Amino acid sequence: MNKDTTVGLGLHDVARMLRREFDRRARAQGLTRARWQVLWTLNHREGIHQAALAEIMDVAPISLTRQLERLEEEGLVERRVDQTDRRRRRLYLTAEAAPALERLRELAMETRHQALAGIEADDIDTLTRVLGRMRANLCQRTEKEE
Repeated sequence: MNKDTTVGLGLHDVARMLRREFDRRARAQGLTRARWQVLWTLNHREGIHQAALAEIMDVAPISLTRQLERLEEEGLVERRVDQTDRRRRRLYLTAEAAPALERLRELAMETRHQALAGIEADDIDTLTRVLGRMRANLCQRTEKEE
């Protein structure tokens, strides 16, 4: 196997394992992947409209709508009419979402600590820098194609 293939497979494998471990921890708290992903993404993009959120999360809009309805029923998310386009709904977290988000942060930190155990700080810095460069390279490629 060449290095290019090994890097791609390694990244995919580690990302999958990180998701699986985080999911395991989240399930123990009663949070499914679909639920925590919506909450986590909204926490970073509050006020986004549903179609854009579905695209960012790479899920079907109908699947997202069902999750949003459940989260709204639980009082964690609210949908507000977009003042510039009445057909759209903007998404916001409620104050009741704060404890769930705090728990998600804790679970993420626990998972990160497990994954990075035994790795030197300089190596983590290098990894972070390399991943950032890879992301930037891929974003440039995507922007050129659009």
